[in-house]
Amino acid sequence: MIAVSEHCPNLQVIDVYNCSQITDAGIISISTHCTRLQSLTLENCHQITDASIISTSTHCSGLLSLYLVGCQITDASIISISTHCSGLQSLTLYNSHEISDACIISISIHCTGLQLLNLDCCKKITDTSIISISTQCTALQSLDLEDCVKITNTSIISISTHCSGLQSLNLKWCRQITDASI
Repeated sequence: MIAVSEHCPNLQVIDVYNCSQITDAGIISISTHCTRLQSLTLENCHQITDASIISTSTHCSGLLSLYLVGCQITDASIISISTHCSGLQSLTLYNSHEISDACIISISIHCTGLQLLNLDCCKKITDTSIISISTQCTALQSLDLEDCVKITNTSIISISTHCSGLQSLNLKWCRQITDASI
């Protein structure tokens, strides 16, 4: 990763999947040398922490898409992304067990042009953040709340009221949802 970052400064898209040897050092090098990065996918890179994402947010402010699965991130990463990458259009945080409403609310405040949000298996997420997303990110087209066990009808009613352009809604395993909101 370090060699790529040093020799390919115009890199705009990077997709890293199941690369267990990739560490923060590689992603930090990418973010500091490839400042035109628009899309970053890190899936099942278990050594990636907040350090990588915070570095990416501060050096790659033009980031449009962030796809994180199985990384060791917290709210700090996503709050940094929201404040530095306000043009973000797509955010996937699948299986990010440590993120909470705080970072999703920050996304809703700073990234109002968000079109895709995937919070599949983010079990700390509640109605509070989903209501904030639905009222501030009204251009949302795709929302995945699979296995967000704290989501209730209140979220779904807010989504239906404010996100009329929504094309895809995943509510699998959201056991508190009833006919009232559907």
